[in-house]
Amino acid sequence: MTLMEKSFKELSEMTEEVANRFFIAQRALKVLSNKDYINKSELPYEAYLKIVEKAYRSLDSKGQNLINNEFFFQSYQNWWIGLYSKANFYRLKKRTMLRFLEGIYHA
Repeated sequence: MTLMEKSFKELSEMTEEVANRFFIAQRALKVLSNKDYINKSELPYEAYLKIVEKAYRSLDSKGQNLINNEFFFQSYQNWWIGLYSKANFYRLKKRTMLRFLEGIYHA
């Protein structure tokens, strides 16, 4: 099944998982990089972080704002009210999740 065939809920769950793994990788890298004998650039955590960051940077400013507020920093619920209609928000969210996930899984 391709990303385009995934439901909104599946895309949302996948993006949430990327965010969770991103923070786990950050913490693991911080712990491991404190070890003198480990070359940080050789760790898979570093590679994962770079892939996620590259996918994030490929989004426009609206997409970056949405990914941050919905998945990474979750500033507050319904943060988008006043910026978008409900229909426009969900269209933007689906399009942004697709672009973001494509950047990760097709890197």
